[in-house]
Amino acid sequence: MIIDTHCHIDMLNSPDSYLSKKEKSGDFTLGMTNLPSHFVMGLPHFDKLRKSRLALGFHPQLVHEHLSEIDNWKKLIPMTSYIGEVGLDFSRDFIIYKDCQLEYFDYICQCLNGEKKIISVHSRKAERDVLAILKKYNVRNVIFHWYSGPLGLIDEIIGEGYYFSINEAMTLSENGRRIISRIPLNKMLTESDAPYNKKNNIIAALNNLHIDESIVYENFQCLLKTIK
Repeated sequence: MIIDTHCHIDMLNSPDSYLSKKEKSGDFTLGMTNLPSHFVMGLPHFDKLRKSRLALGFHPQLVHEHLSEIDNWKKLIPMTSYIGEVGLDFSRDFIIYKDCQLEYFDYICQCLNGEKKIISVHSRKAERDVLAILKKYNVRNVIFHWYSGPLGLIDEIIGEGYYFSINEAMTLSENGRRIISRIPLNKMLTESDAPYNKKNNIIAALNNLHIDESIVYENFQCLLKTIK
């Protein structure tokens, strides 16, 4: 079974067709959403699916344009066991919204304190801040999606019991391979990040790393047990 812990299903050309194909294949797909309103629109499409789930998200790159959507955040949390994509992005185009992002991510994590959810986080150029806020509210069951931060921080993230989701693009870059080499096998998950990531073949990623898909499956099963 292929595990995709980070896929923007609602942004694909034919979401329903994609979901139907994934259900027939037996693969597990976790759909990210970029806004709470997207989650509300998408949830009915997942009602009868066995292998696909939808996460409640608020992408850090969109926070400043959709400030009022935070009003619905807390009341939507009970509707899913999955949260994502959430986090911080302090890259060149979004660093000007740093204060706004910090305020909103702090509130999101405050709402997740004590909740049994699986959370996929975005942390580009803001890895230490993301980790600090997660620890502040004792948020558990976190997956660092497409991590690109300092190598030295990986051990601290692992120490919190968190996971990393890797993709094909990471296995094809020197920095990505350096990062992956620091991640213990028992904390490694897989993702596509489709359609934003064009190098999104999970089987290819596993082959590039010489890792059997059963390892990722077992890791995900361990993670699932924490929310039951």
